[in-house]
Amino acid sequence: MSLKEIFNEHKWLWGAAALLVFAAGALAAIWLNARNAEHVDAPVMEASITDEASRKIGETITEAQQRKNKLPEVVKNAKDNVMRDVADADDACIADRWNGLLGRYREYRTAAGGL
Repeated sequence: MSLKEIFNEHKWLWGAAALLVFAAGALAAIWLNARNAEHVDAPVMEASITDEASRKIGETITEAQQRKNKLPEVVKNAKDNVMRDVADADDACIADRWNGLLGRYREYRTAAGGL
């Protein structure tokens, strides 16, 4: 009895053979790709530069997040300060402030040649 006759007689042997080839391939892939992480030698200079860059990026992200979280509080405090200043000021004081702003604007326009 030949191998071809055995496979033709028992169709399930095809599945078993395919499973056996797949398992052998998986084991070979695992064996070929296996590494011992303790013995991987990364260049010391590149590793330290990478660690430093990662630390700086982390600090920058943290600082940006803190600024973002603080922004609504700063805007609210500025609005509160302006409302308090305006509420405490009389009409003459507000007119003086407005005239000061207009004066600075005119000086800027004159210095910029009207642009």
